[in-house]
Amino acid sequence: MNSTALLKKLIVIERSIGMADNAKLRNLVYDAQECLLQMQKERADRFLSEAWREGLSRLELVGKAS
Repeated sequence: MNSTALLKKLIVIERSIGMADNAKLRNLVYDAQECLLQMQKERADRFLSEAWREGLSRLELVGKAS
């Protein structure tokens, strides 16, 4: 997921206000929330992966210096 996909979902919600019933709007909001949660999960996964690689690189340097 990316911010463009989330923005598109928010635009659909905005355009649906006053046109769609509450249940439909609620489902659109839930979909946008799920999109944001997925984006946050992907960002956290990348952060942890990069931190892990950096930690291993530092350990390799310490091992070579010993």
